[in-house]
Amino acid sequence: MALIAVKVDAQELVVNSPSEKTIVYTDKSTTLAMVNTSNYKQTGNDAERSKSFSKSFSVDNNDKINLNNQFGSILIKTWDKREVRVDVDIKAYSNSDNDVQKLIDGVSIDATKNGDVVTFRTNMGDRNGRYGRGVKNGVTTWRREVKVNYVVFMPAVNPLTVSQEYGNVELGNFSGPTSLKVEYGNLVAGNLSNINNYINVQYGKCDIQDLNAAVVKHEYNGPVTIGAVGTLQLDAEYVAVNINTIRKSADIKIQYGKGLTVGTIGGNLLLNAEYAKVNINTVKGNTVVKQAYGDLNIASAGKIAVNAEYSNVTLGTLNGDANINMDYNRLSVNEITPACRNFTFGGEYVSVGLGFADRYNANFNVSTSYAGFKYGSNVTSTTVSKDDETKKYSGKIGSGGTANVSVKTEYGSVTFK
Repeated sequence: MALIAVKVDAQELVVNSPSEKTIVYTDKSTTLAMVNTSNYKQTGNDAERSKSFSKSFSVDNNDKINLNNQFGSILIKTWDKREVRVDVDIKAYSNSDNDVQKLIDGVSIDATKNGDVVTFRTNMGDRNGRYGRGVKNGVTTWRREVKVNYVVFMPAVNPLTVSQEYGNVELGNFSGPTSLKVEYGNLVAGNLSNINNYINVQYGKCDIQDLNAAVVKHEYNGPVTIGAVGTLQLDAEYVAVNINTIRKSADIKIQYGKGLTVGTIGGNLLLNAEYAKVNINTVKGNTVVKQAYGDLNIASAGKIAVNAEYSNVTLGTLNGDANINMDYNRLSVNEITPACRNFTFGGEYVSVGLGFADRYNANFNVSTSYAGFKYGSNVTSTTVSKDDETKKYSGKIGSGGTANVSVKTEYGSVTFK
């Protein structure tokens, strides 16, 4: 490829060489160097053709950059110039010389600036027949495909929209708003410090170091790995999600897959989980959880409300009020601290085990139907009423006081430790 900088008054300059044709266009705001190579390369039984494209636009901080590519990759590098430049390397592969030429000829790049919008778009030609490659016993038996790889140089502040199909996207630290969509490929990003980030990945991995605030949607494959995020809205299906730190609040929906693992949540958590295991170390704010067919484990929680079905719920330290409703399986709270002034549980077919801090003092009421009630030495209990089906108990935990613990359950068991 030849990328040539020239100063001419004409709109087009043609430079010929024995192996390539270079066309250089100039106007007030753009420079384009497009090299249509006739380079031919035979790799094993495959024929290969390649060509390159490069174009740049001058931009200000408000100009929006749109990138739309398929069958390749997008690598975004930031610089201090008030300019966006895209270099594209295009390669085609086929078992047939004629076919590989048709494939490479069918690929073009549209590059435009309309108002405040700069767009680079890959157009693919007719790809009738099989497309991709076949492998048998580790050996490629046929190959018919195109690779279109973008390298983008742009300021870090401009609004950026990316759509990539069948390939990866890589982006370093970036301060402008982003909308990043990747299908059948992976997304890797550094620190996305804007308050507006939209991430959509399907059939790939997502690895982001830091997000100020983001909406993240991910389906299939994975995992989703986020080092830290300020405010998060997440919708994930059939993937594993791993987040070290959520500095503020999060609204998370996760279904199927290998589940959710979070270190610390500094604010509130709204969680809806189905068929997925959840492990969270600390939630400092309020927590509202709907959980079905998957275990919930929170090592340290503040105020919490849980509605669970067919799930084991385990809370380590409870530092706030709790309202828990469950059907089936087990509830275990290791330590309820004096910060919990009201604890309410209602459920069916649940084994309930509650542990209390040494300094915890509260009154309690327990109602059981076809369920036993056991308690330790720090609990004093009186049977208020009983029949063959239902038994009611009241008493004190520690010395009693203004805090209240209320448990109503059918079947299962209740234990105060």
